[in-house]
Amino acid sequence: MNILVPQESASPISERSELSLAFEAFWHAQPKAGLVPSRSEFRPERATRFLKNLILLKAPDEIGGPLIIRLAGSAIQFRIQRDVTGHDVLEYLSPLHRDGARQSLSLLQSHPCGLWQVMAFHYERGFSQKFEMTAFPLRDAEGNPSLLLGLVIPIEEPVMAQPVQGKAMLIDTASAFCWLDIGAGLPDWPAK
Repeated sequence: MNILVPQESASPISERSELSLAFEAFWHAQPKAGLVPSRSEFRPERATRFLKNLILLKAPDEIGGPLIIRLAGSAIQFRIQRDVTGHDVLEYLSPLHRDGARQSLSLLQSHPCGLWQVMAFHYERGFSQKFEMTAFPLRDAEGNPSLLLGLVIPIEEPVMAQPVQGKAMLIDTASAFCWLDIGAGLPDWPAK
């Protein structure tokens, strides 16, 4: 299912890329019991087209907890020029945007759906770039939808570099955003 519900957007990007759509088709093709596939069913050899741009995140176990990077593909690591595996993604967001990110994560877990967004990454070396991210939940070993598998691909669109405040990178808030229906309908957003 591919239902887009555009939110307010300052970005001229109005459609998802072919690679984003292909990643969604790949995710839907994964074996699953219910709406969300298990991490144990994910086979990297079936995802060779996406591997270098994949990110696997572990959602917080408690409210306010970290969003841990479990895996970052080689293209992601190359752009950051640091190993960010094991780091909390939320540390790279402005404090102003962390609560919104946590609310989005909570919805991805409680109301299974996908997420598509465009945002800028600013790197400590003074370089910035826009990215399209498409992400879907995966179940962990206990059967909870606490993992997030995402495809992060660069967009050829100019971005004004911003200081990263002494970190490896700074991730801007989304300039384009929508939920993707995977069979449970779309969540209420913004959260009440």
